[in-house]
Amino acid sequence: MTASLHVSALGAVLAVTFAVPMGALLVWMLRLPRPVPQEVARAVRSVGAVQTILVPILEHYYSERAVELASRLGAMQKARILLGYVVEVPRTLSLGVPLPEAEERANQALTQAKEIVAMHGLEVQGEIIRAREAGEGIARIVRDRGVDLLVVGISPERGATEGSAARCAESLFRHAPCEVIIDRLAETSLGASAEEDPIPVGAAPGRQE
Repeated sequence: MTASLHVSALGAVLAVTFAVPMGALLVWMLRLPRPVPQEVARAVRSVGAVQTILVPILEHYYSERAVELASRLGAMQKARILLGYVVEVPRTLSLGVPLPEAEERANQALTQAKEIVAMHGLEVQGEIIRAREAGEGIARIVRDRGVDLLVVGISPERGATEGSAARCAESLFRHAPCEVIIDRLAETSLGASAEEDPIPVGAAPGRQE
């Protein structure tokens, strides 16, 4: 009788030992996430494939906001952020002519923009882009650096076609050899933007709107 009880107790222990992990396995299987639709998976992969993002520095506040937006877009996949301060050089001057005031503004703007990217722990590079037209200079950097995404911030006060920054954004939207995001705040937006000078920061001496 004692031997029978001992065998029964041992069987019960073995049964429980087997049943508990099996039950846990069944619960885990039942809680598996539902399959992701193919279109959704493709969209997620396409964004995750963005490894190099370029932000042209065209206007103070709006370009800095674009830098923040680009940093957030690239945070998940640890994308590299390129910052390009655009200096439009008049055709009456050579592209290599010294422009100390414009270069000083460029270095200050790039330093501030780099600080924004650094807050997100991403790799960042900055350079001054000299060109006759901002759009052509930015497009050249896109091709040379293998840029995947271009993020451009423009002022709402200038409308869709006013000002060199807006014209540049429109040109890039139509002709850039990569994906383009135009960040334009609503005209009712308040805050720091109201205190900033909307004049493009990259205009060289003699450059007129």
